This record gives sequence, C-alpha cells and structure tokens, in this order.
Amino acid sequence: MRAIIARRGLRGASLAAPGGRRCVAAPLAPAFTEQLRGGFEKASAGGKLSYEAFNGHLSGALPAVSVHGDKIRAAFDKSKDQEGFVDWPAFSSLAAMEPGILESFVPMEARAQPVYDELKATFDSGKTKPLEWRKQQLRALQRLYVENQQALREALHGDLGGGEWRSLIENGAIDDLEHAIDNMDEWAADEEVIPHGKHAAKGKWILRKEPKGVVFLMGAWNYQLTLVIGPLMDIIAAGNCCVIKPSELAPHAALMLEKLLHQYLDPSAFRVLQGEIPETTALLQLPWAHIMYTGSTAVGKIVMSAAAKNLVPCTLELGGKSPVFVDKTADLALAAERILVAKMTNCGQWCVTPDYILVEKDVEQQLVDELVKFASKRLGSPQDQRGDGSKYDFIQRIVNSRNAGRLKEYIDTSGGKIVFGSAQDCDVEGKFIPFTIISNPDRSSKVLREEIFGPILPVLGVDSVDAAIGVARDIDATPLALYVYTRDGAIAEKVMHSVTSGSAGVNTCNEQSVNADCAFGGVGSSGFGAYHGRTGFLEFSHKRTILYRTAEGHLFPKAMWPEANRVSDEAIATFKAAYGVE
Repeated sequence: MRAIIARRGLRGASLAAPGGRRCVAAPLAPAFTEQLRGGFEKASAGGKLSYEAFNGHLSGALPAVSVHGDKIRAAFDKSKDQEGFVDWPAFSSLAAMEPGILESFVPMEARAQPVYDELKATFDSGKTKPLEWRKQQLRALQRLYVENQQALREALHGDLGGGEWRSLIENGAIDDLEHAIDNMDEWAADEEVIPHGKHAAKGKWILRKEPKGVVFLMGAWNYQLTLVIGPLMDIIAAGNCCVIKPSELAPHAALMLEKLLHQYLDPSAFRVLQGEIPETTALLQLPWAHIMYTGSTAVGKIVMSAAAKNLVPCTLELGGKSPVFVDKTADLALAAERILVAKMTNCGQWCVTPDYILVEKDVEQQLVDELVKFASKRLGSPQDQRGDGSKYDFIQRIVNSRNAGRLKEYIDTSGGKIVFGSAQDCDVEGKFIPFTIISNPDRSSKVLREEIFGPILPVLGVDSVDAAIGVARDIDATPLALYVYTRDGAIAEKVMHSVTSGSAGVNTCNEQSVNADCAFGGVGSSGFGAYHGRTGFLEFSHKRTILYRTAEGHLFPKAMWPEANRVSDEAIATFKAAYGVE
C-alpha cells in the first residue's frame, strides 16, 4: 500500500509499502521544492541544520502539522550526523525514512487536489461498485481492530487517559461491521416501485441506490475510533471513496488511524490527511460528493457554509444541551444510577450525554441525595478520580487544558450550590476536572447556556411537566438527545411530543445511540442527516429513479398533442377531466 508521501516524495525515491510492495515516489511540486530548499538554506549554517534551527525557522515558515511533531523529531534524530546536524540530502531523505514527514510541510492546497483526483479516478473506474469489493474493505476494518488492540489502547490512552476499558468500548464497531457485511446485499438491492394513479407511465419503475463519489469524513476527538470507523463503514458499504481527516486534538489516535487505515484499506480509494484549521479549510474547498462532520455546532456552520459553494450535501452530527426530565413518579434511585453512568462515561465527553437535569420540586432533594450517594460510591473523592494510571482507571482526562479551563469557569460562575465535587480540586494544566454536581445554577450562567461536554451535572427544580418543557425549549430547542424518567407513559409521550430532539430515551440515557439498526443524527442546531446501518447506507447513496418504459400508451394521449403548435379544445377538456378540475 502506498503511503501518501510516496506520491509527493523525492524524485525517483523507491519506498517500501505495507505488504511488501514497492512504489516510486512522484516528484514534489517544483515551487514547493524551492520553498523547502530555500527555508533550509536560510535556517542552516554552512549547509547544515540543527534541530533547534529547524524548529525555530523552517517549521515556522511552512505549514507543518502538529500531529507529526514527534515523528519529525525522531526522523531528524535518525538522519543527523555525529555533531547533531543534517545537510540537505539528509533532511530531504526524511521522506523515505518516515512516510508523512516531508508531506506534512506541503501546503494542503498542493496535497489535497492530487489525492482527490486520484480517488475520483478510482471511483470513475467503477472499482468501488461491486458489493464483494466493499465487503472486502469492511472485513479489513474488522482485522484492523482485532489485530491491533494493544496499539489502539495505547493511542486512545495517550489522548484522553483512562484505563483499558476505555478502548474496549470502542470495539462495538466490530459487530457493526459484521452487520453491514451481512445486510449489504439487501440494502443495495434495486427496489421495484408500483406507481399510484392512472397517469404514471407504463413500465417498470426502479429505485436504485448508487454510490455518490469521493466523500470527505471529518472525525472527532472524543471517540477517536468510533466516530471515524462508524461513518466510514457506511461510506464504504455504499460504494464510495473517502478522504479521512482525524481530529488534530487527539494526535495519538490520529497518527494511529493514518498508519492503520493506509495499511488495511485500498489506498487507491481511501486516504488519511492530517491537519488543523488551515488544512481543513483547504480541504473544504474541494467538490466532494458528500461531507460528513462530527463536532460542534459552531464549526458545523463553517463546514456547511464552505460546502454550499460547491453545492455539496452534508451530514452534520453536532451537539447541544441534552436535557433529562425526572418526574415525581420516577424510580429515583434507578434514574440517578443511569444518568450518572451515562454522564461519567468518557468523562462526560459524549455528544448525547445528559447535559442537565430538570426534576419536579416534589422529589428534587431526594434525587439530589441519590445522585450524591451513587457518585460517592462509584467515583469516590477527587483524589480517587485522578486514578493511579493503571488499566483499571475509570475516569479519563479532559482533551486539553483549554477545555479544562472552560469547565472550571462553568463551576466557578454557576451561581448554584455545589453538592458533589469542587472547583478547588480542578487541575487545568493536568486536564483533570472532578465530577461535579451543581444544584440550581443561575439560569443565565454559562453552565446552562453552553454545551458542557464534561463531568459537570446541573440539577434544576421545576414546578411541573409544563414548566420543564418551557425551560428545555428556552435552553436548547433542538438538542441532540432528550431523556425522560417516569412511570407514567403519558408524561413521557407529552415531553417527547413537546421537545424536538435528534433522539430520545425513556428511563435510559445514551443507549439509544448505539444501535446499528436505528438512525443516529440530530435535528435543527444539533445537526441533520443520520447514519448507522441501513440509514447510513442510504445517507451516502444516491437514490436514482429508473423507468424501463414499455411501448404501451403515452403520458399524454395523442388527443392532447398540438397541431401546428395549437392545442385543441378537446385536449384541454381531456386534461380537465383527467385531473377533475373545471
């Protein structure tokens, strides 16, 4: 399999590819070669370059990608002489030594178009259309999981911490892949449509599901594997090619995905490109057949705006403030357990996780007591939550210090009563935020106005079901998820009827999002489009209507045909009679 750099490396460089095959690198664009050489000469002394000079001058002048930082340093160390310097031949050979290094300095505008063109040529050749080829790629993804468990665990731990269980919960894709393989024939089969009414043309009507083309998939950092492999399996099942850009906020997983996807999937149809905001902006300019994005609503708007310039359809899986309503008939101990397990998972960094609780005031204190009791038993003190770095740790870290600082600010400015946890135990630089329950924060506070996406759980008392509906609509009219805990089915239906959401759960949280047979997606500000299983297959397919016409009849009888561009009174009367109008 060709690594991407093999296509942009030094002229004539022969690189070993996964599987033992060889490939010859295409030359770099002349303009970039001169830019790279010029930067090297400017930063070097006497034709040689130290790593410090390289890092201070060359990497500052060119768009290096941060996820490659460790690889760049390691490759530099391999090629330096005894005095710690590299010359131009040694530096330029980094491409052959460590695929992806030199490429990371190529502006995305120069990288993206050739990759897109190659994948588009593959798609146009028809290679991805046979169902057996698609199944082969899905089986390769299964092997990727099964054969690389330890490497995947280390990558996930490197980004978010936590114990071994954290990586194990992302293995659900193995079963979902099997589900897609087993059902693809049925999903892809032509559907014969029986037309209604007397005006449909005679013949055989077919609805055919066809691949769209080259899809751009933008992964997320919170479930680094699931939120790439999940939509990718639907994209593959539908017969498309794909460029994948993992999140730069989870660099360990991003590099592991790049390595493994290039190793296991057909490189002529699937490619990983790394990048941050400038690189992503460049990628969004291309005329993709479809864009799949998982992330924040703010970035979703940027993605959609860029896609509109090329009329590219999008699937946006965003977020929002998913409410939980607990009424006075609910099993409060059960509600507390299920809400907290959902909220604790991945340290609250899950798009469908409960964001806040609305509880009837008659049982508000009882619910708070149950929440605190369960959290105390299952999570322990802030020191317990920090863990010992072993495989048994449950709590993860926040993705970065910026988000940890944001969460601490939510606690500091909530205006409510902290009944579990404390701001004093937050470690922003260490990316640790203890699980915190806040009773009745101010309605105008950030913790109730912005998506939390972390281990903070506000609890608000409300007078009635109607009051809860009003608060939920005011905070976020179209959240990604909605949860109701009640023993009264009429109450559950009333809340779900009154508050629109991407998905909903009664006496549960989060579980509705992990069924491969059911659609997963948002509505309104929480996104649009959906994937998983058959829904995902259809999302990334073009639904093409085909009519195989017979010789019998015509949509317009001959009596309606014009003569010398004049329509007769008989034709007009026939039309009126056919549609029952005067």
